[in-house]
Amino acid sequence: PPAPKPVGAAIPAPDSVEQKKILAEIAEKARNYMQSLPNLTCLRVTRRYEDSAGKGNYRLIDTLAEQLSFFDHKENYKVVSVNGLSVTNIKQDQLRSGMTSSGEFGSMLANMFDPEAETEFNWERWATLRGRRMYVYNYRVLQSRSKYSIYHQKSGRMISAGHHGLVYADSDNGMVMRIKMDCDLPRDSPIQSVSLDLNYDFVKISEQVFILPFRAEVLSREGRLQVKNEIDFALFKIGL
Repeated sequence: PPAPKPVGAAIPAPDSVEQKKILAEIAEKARNYMQSLPNLTCLRVTRRYEDSAGKGNYRLIDTLAEQLSFFDHKENYKVVSVNGLSVTNIKQDQLRSGMTSSGEFGSMLANMFDPEAETEFNWERWATLRGRRMYVYNYRVLQSRSKYSIYHQKSGRMISAGHHGLVYADSDNGMVMRIKMDCDLPRDSPIQSVSLDLNYDFVKISEQVFILPFRAEVLSREGRLQVKNEIDFALFKIGL
């Protein structure tokens, strides 16, 4: 029988000159991202899971709802309910043991592309994400240049971490649509691993379309204890 027809020819990688040009466009869009957004509020819901045996059998420990305010290009988080019950005047660090995170709205993106971070980027591959073609670059930020930190509640220690991973950017507009990150932790860190998968998408607010975070997953491991946070962003509104 005749050989089956190819479904589609592989797209060749851009040459080195084009790779640098593409990366420069992505970096410019990322650095201007937070400045381009209006003042916004949204609801951030975090479902926190734990697996004390480290076998991947997670159990839900609680669900946090926070009002996320983006004002004057800065993020602010306010816990409004725990397990569906309204609360007031509670901050993230006052919650029961478990993992909390911040910076997904835009500061993590800004820090990664900050010239002071001296992030090393290299072309990785083409990819498809939610039906759209993506440029994918791998990256690395050294600990000495990183602004990413992890708070360990038991010891009260703030751990500075380098990180590496993948950045997905839309080939039509150069905007970052996904970040996959693994932390490079110091040897004496009480936490052995932390990873993040952060996704952005197109969101329509008051007849305007913005690219905003819509889902993230954070994983960590401390000894046998594994922790997972599933985060969703919803109910975006312009203004405070």
